[in-house]
Amino acid sequence: FVHWSQAQTIVDAQAAVNPHGVWSHEFTVPPGALDVSVSGEFTALPNSPRHGNSRGTESGKDHDSGIEAYVLTNSAFVVWSGGYSTETLYQSGSIARDVINAPLPPGGGVYDLVFSNRASERAKTVHATVLLRYRSGWPNAVLRLKERLWSWIGL
Repeated sequence: FVHWSQAQTIVDAQAAVNPHGVWSHEFTVPPGALDVSVSGEFTALPNSPRHGNSRGTESGKDHDSGIEAYVLTNSAFVVWSGGYSTETLYQSGSIARDVINAPLPPGGGVYDLVFSNRASERAKTVHATVLLRYRSGWPNAVLRLKERLWSWIGL
């Protein structure tokens, strides 16, 4: 079997994450995918306060710059969103910057990339570039070509 490497962008942008909030993006791995992984990097920056610090207690160092990143199956994301603990495929811990390298099971599936700011009182902006990488064999390419052909002729 001949295998072709594929790379799809999951996210290449910045996302605003509210205090105690989450930002998520759903992505799909095609059926028959092999050597599947999610890779990339992210940086979280706290948003500037609107009116400065009136208490004068800041020492100039921001201790609330971290955000948590997760890669979850779609069903695990539903459980996690309900406040329950679940199995993760990747979890960064509260950190301001990290590199994601998460292997996924072979085959198709629906997953979620999540940035969580649940533990913070402060909004964050996350800059992320994350890719889905996998290999597909020629049988999958032939099946996709057949599906396009049937769609094109209206069957």
